[in-house]
Amino acid sequence: MSEEDKKFLEEVMKHGIIDEGERMKTILNTLVQYLDGIKEKADEQPKAIPEKDPVSVGSSSSTVAAAASSCDAISVDDIETLLCELRDIVEQIDYARSFAAMGGIPFLIGCASQVTSFPQSIRAACLAVLATLNQNNPAVQYTMLEQGNIPKLVDLYFSEYLVSGNQSSNASDTTTTTTTAVHAAAMQAMSSSVRNHDMAEKIFCMNQEAVKMMESALGMYSHSDSTMQQQQQSQPPLPVPTNALKRKALFFLQALVTSDSSDASRISLFQRAIQYVSHWYMDPNLQSHADIREMALSMLTRILQQKKSVNAILDVKSYLVDLGVKRIQEIRALDEEEEKERMREELELWELFMSLLATAVRDEVNPNRDAEVLRLPMKNDDKGDTLPQ
Repeated sequence: MSEEDKKFLEEVMKHGIIDEGERMKTILNTLVQYLDGIKEKADEQPKAIPEKDPVSVGSSSSTVAAAASSCDAISVDDIETLLCELRDIVEQIDYARSFAAMGGIPFLIGCASQVTSFPQSIRAACLAVLATLNQNNPAVQYTMLEQGNIPKLVDLYFSEYLVSGNQSSNASDTTTTTTTAVHAAAMQAMSSSVRNHDMAEKIFCMNQEAVKMMESALGMYSHSDSTMQQQQQSQPPLPVPTNALKRKALFFLQALVTSDSSDASRISLFQRAIQYVSHWYMDPNLQSHADIREMALSMLTRILQQKKSVNAILDVKSYLVDLGVKRIQEIRALDEEEEKERMREELELWELFMSLLATAVRDEVNPNRDAEVLRLPMKNDDKGDTLPQ
C-alpha cells in the first residue's frame, strides 16, 4: 500500500467513523442551547401576540420567526435536520435506551409542549423522535409510564386545538379547517408508546381523556350533531382530522382492540369508535382513500375472527351487509383489469368479512366466548390417574 493510500485510510478512520453515542449528546446539547434561546427571546416579547385575537395566539409563527432569526448560530431548518438525524440514531434500541437514560424523553415532550414559543415543525419533529424512541422498545415504553407521560401527551394533543387557530366561534368555519401536524405526531407518539405493551395499553384505556383523544382523531367530534355537541352546545365541532391523523388513529385503534391483552370490556369501551369507523371509513362515498378503507375492513375482520366481543359490529349489521353487497358488486363489475387488480385486496377483505359476519353470533349466546377450562371434580386423594384420557 502506498503512503498516499495509507494517509487516506488513516483520514477515513479518524474522521469517517462517527461515534453515534457522542453524536447524540452533541445534538441534544445543541438543541437545548438553541431552544432555550428561542424561548427566552419569545418570552421577552409577550405583547407581540394580541390577547384579544385567538387566531393570533395560535399563529405565533411571526414571533417565533423573529426569535429564530436572531439566533445567528443555527436556523430552524438546521434544527429540523438535527432532529431527523437524532431520529435515525434512536432507531437502534440501545441508543434509544441511552437517550432515554440521559433525560431525552422529558426534553422532547417539553419542547413539543411549547405551543406559543417554538415553531410547529420543530414540535412535530420532537414528537416524531419520541415515537421512534418508543417503537418496539419495552424498556423505553416502561420509562414513559414511570414518568407519567401518557396524560402529558393527551394534554399536549388537546392543547393544540386551543392555539392552532383552527377553532372559531362560528361552527361553519371549523368544518373547512383541519388539524395540525402536531396532532398527527402526538397520536403517533402515543401509539408507539402504548402498542404491544400490556401495562401501557391498560393504563391508556383507563384514561377517559385518552379515549376521547382517540375518538377526536378519528373525527367523531368534528360533526355538528356529535355527542359532544349535544352535551356542550356552546362548543363548536373540532377541526376535521387530516388523513394522516386518521390513519394513525385507526392503526392505533386496531392494535388496541385486537391485541393479545384485549378483551370484551376493552372492545366495549371503544364500541362507539368501532361503529363510527364502520359507517365513515368503509364507504367509498365517505372515504375516498382505499388504504384507509382496507385498514378499517381489516380491523372489523380481526374482531370477528377473534370473537372476544362482536356486538359492536352486529349492532350495525344491516348497514354493513347492504354496504358489503353493494361494494362487492361494484368491484366485480369493473371492466379494466388494472383497476380490478388495484381493488383486489379490498374485494378479498370484503368477501372474508361478509362470510364472518354471516356466521357471527352475539356475545351473550356465544358459548365459546371467555370459556373457562373444564375441570372435572376429583377426590382429595386422587392423583389424577383416574381421569379419562
